[in-house]
Amino acid sequence: MKMKQATGIFCSLMTLCSVLPCLRAAKVRSSNKNKDLPDDAVALAAEKQKLACSSHVCSDGFSPKTNFDNITGSATDGNCCNPTCRRWTCGKGFKSDASYASNVGASDEECCDKTCTVFQGCDEGTGVPESKMDVSGITKEVCCAPKCTSHSCIGEWTQDLSKSDVVADSDAECCQQSCTAVKCSADSGLISHPDRLDQAGKTTSYCCQKTCTYYASSCPANTGVLPEKLLQVVPAGSSTSDAVGQCCAAKCSGHTCAAGYVLKPGQLNEFVSKAFTGCCEKTCAAHTCSTGLKKAADKDNHTQPSDAACCDKTCELYACPSGWFNSTDSTKLSSVNRSNANCCEMSCAGYTCASGMTLRSSAGTIPRVGDAETTCCEAALCEDLRSKYTPTSAAQAGSSTEGADCNDFSGMDNCTTKYKMFNISGTITAVPCIVDPVLNICKMDDSRVVTGCSDL
Repeated sequence: MKMKQATGIFCSLMTLCSVLPCLRAAKVRSSNKNKDLPDDAVALAAEKQKLACSSHVCSDGFSPKTNFDNITGSATDGNCCNPTCRRWTCGKGFKSDASYASNVGASDEECCDKTCTVFQGCDEGTGVPESKMDVSGITKEVCCAPKCTSHSCIGEWTQDLSKSDVVADSDAECCQQSCTAVKCSADSGLISHPDRLDQAGKTTSYCCQKTCTYYASSCPANTGVLPEKLLQVVPAGSSTSDAVGQCCAAKCSGHTCAAGYVLKPGQLNEFVSKAFTGCCEKTCAAHTCSTGLKKAADKDNHTQPSDAACCDKTCELYACPSGWFNSTDSTKLSSVNRSNANCCEMSCAGYTCASGMTLRSSAGTIPRVGDAETTCCEAALCEDLRSKYTPTSAAQAGSSTEGADCNDFSGMDNCTTKYKMFNISGTITAVPCIVDPVLNICKMDDSRVVTGCSDL
């Protein structure tokens, strides 16, 4: 602090004031014009000039000089007064102090305090911070603060080497943002890059890694990202097509089912590799009907196939009523239009044979198939042979052995009750025996040869 100066000498002022009325009354002339004045007038004028500063009042910013009442010359601030610090403007590295305003002085050293701006005594690793540049002081304690080299940047901050010489002690002043502060949204397909968490960075492109979730919207139709791949990191520099190849998998909605199968409606959004029961389900088109059943053409797309759902019964399973017989015709047996007429064969009972023909003896047990005339009918002679005749040798029936002939018999009764049987290539041929009236012998009646008789 500067010492304050006294501002007046009251005793001299009092003496001056006692003689001022006399001085004001005297007519004083200039020294070069006072040759004719009396000696006492000249003396008075000289005294007045000598005491000029005694009557002068210093302007604001000035203070009377010491012994100002003894100062001769003009009554001006420059002659009578000293400038005070109130008039002084402190230069760089100095700061004004209001308590110095009345001190006599006209220099930084007299009127100002030094500030930390010009302080050079800080220890290594410290310096004068900007916030203290205008602080009055010339000590380390007042002026110095640590530099950024002493500040630890942690968490969302990392060291900024370009600020090593900056005098500061906060993250914002000494550090730069690290990748830890960058929010990598998993929902957007980004996760923090583990090798860059403590590195400087402000962008997701540098601080985050892209996962398969990021490329989910780029997957082609009928594909998607498998759940276990959602957080899979896609190598940096991968093209979109490469990422799609790594991340996207086929869904059932785009799967092509084998013939006879269709996509399961409830699994269209399932991944092919995850569809444990498959993407497709069997339809009636792939079903094999059991014996006696035939696939219904209008049910090919029916799912959950079974005989009941996919097949119709055929004539093969039709029970023909009495008087009808199950057909052996493959075309009829495979028909699903089941009825007696479509599935069965009528018996020969009730059939009307042609002239000279008669129903076979077991017509009711014979199916009317093929040529009904041949199947159901036989020559009328057959019934006579069965009812009135006996074969020449019963043992020959159905045999290729000729046995006895008609002419082996004699007498009317023996001859006319016999017939000769032949088995020609499996066809039974019968010829009745008659008596030749001329030769009186038993012989075959060549006019009544008959074939195809039943039960001979």
